[in-house]
Amino acid sequence: MYIQMAGIDHTRANMHQREGFTFTSYALEAALEWIAEAYPHLGCVIIATCNRTELYLSGRTKEDPGPERILWTLKAPTPTDDSGEMPPGLLVCRHGMDAVEHLFLLTSGLKSPIMGEHQILAQVKGALESAQKAKSTDPVLERVFQMAIGCAKRIKTETHINRANVSVASVAVERVQAYGDEQHLALYGLSCLVIGNGVIGRQTAEQLVNAGCQVTVTLRQHRQGEALVPQGCNVIDYDQRYTSLLDYTVFISATTSPHYTLTFEQLAPLWDNRKRLFIDLAMPRDMEPALRNLEGLTLIDMDQLEEGIFKNTDQSDEAAIQAILHETMTEFTAWYAFRNYVGRITGIQQAASADMVLRVNPHLVGLGLDAESQDRLRNALSHASQMVLGKLLFGLRDTLDWRMWEPCFHALETIALQSSINGKTDAHNRQSEGTRELV
Repeated sequence: MYIQMAGIDHTRANMHQREGFTFTSYALEAALEWIAEAYPHLGCVIIATCNRTELYLSGRTKEDPGPERILWTLKAPTPTDDSGEMPPGLLVCRHGMDAVEHLFLLTSGLKSPIMGEHQILAQVKGALESAQKAKSTDPVLERVFQMAIGCAKRIKTETHINRANVSVASVAVERVQAYGDEQHLALYGLSCLVIGNGVIGRQTAEQLVNAGCQVTVTLRQHRQGEALVPQGCNVIDYDQRYTSLLDYTVFISATTSPHYTLTFEQLAPLWDNRKRLFIDLAMPRDMEPALRNLEGLTLIDMDQLEEGIFKNTDQSDEAAIQAILHETMTEFTAWYAFRNYVGRITGIQQAASADMVLRVNPHLVGLGLDAESQDRLRNALSHASQMVLGKLLFGLRDTLDWRMWEPCFHALETIALQSSINGKTDAHNRQSEGTRELV
């Protein structure tokens, strides 16, 4: 199976290492377009989230670089770094069904720090859509990603995994609550500034409002009239985030910016040493790590936020999840294996269609149609017969044991060939009889 992946994630790399492999939306689009142009015969999809960056390939030949080499080429350190060589063990590589199974588990939230999280499903869907837009994907990757998405939806619908809807936003709010308890601050009325109006930023702001906090969100000036502002939130311009510092106790940043939204250099002159909580939900990071040097400032990044999150599921859920995974991966395996028969199905369709046209030709002549009308009707019948036969033959994938595919198609090819020979013989005999009658 020519499906491979290479990636880096939170289980094997710290935040600093993962930051080197992040993609902004613009960089992701450019990377996919470069791959599509450089390797037009390959299918490629890139998943880029806070916790991981993974590149999937299909159709690779021996001459093509592997996914780890392509990913390293895209994200290699600059010449100012120590080395341009890929450190051993930094990227994990998976092949064939190992890569497929990993994608299914990942999409279902079973490899996330928050077990069963819902956001990863939307992120995988977004990754596929980005690859489709860049024309870097292919039928194999589209199929496996679509089936992984369908599998994840089934798991979320048919099991109790994460029914509490635990998310990065909800965990962030829990950390705000814990900080409030430590500092003897009531959550109700706590002043919070949320920087970033993407999905995570909006979800966090909404949950803070629901918890009783006084929440303000930043918007860039050019987006004031078009952005969605969570109900109950105040709004300030993004450029006021420093000058409004003294008004807030909690700062949360969740943007997709490649640059820091809060830096030590700009914040230090304004700092009053009052105790405040800063939570960074972005990758790459929004808040400069040096902010930790400011007295009274507590900074929590994504790695710290996810420490101690309960990741287990009960046994009944585990059994149900495994059953759904097994069923869907078996379905994909059958689909992939059946691709070897597509060319043979086309051959059977064409042979049967040609035979049908030969047999129907004498009847077309008797209808009294002109030559152009006969050709149109003949083409329509040929197309219809191929469509019907194709539906029947492709239906064998789901109704016939895979061990019977080969003998079945061998028999059908033999029958189609013989039928075609007989049809040509019959047509020749009819033509000869017509010629004798004319004589």
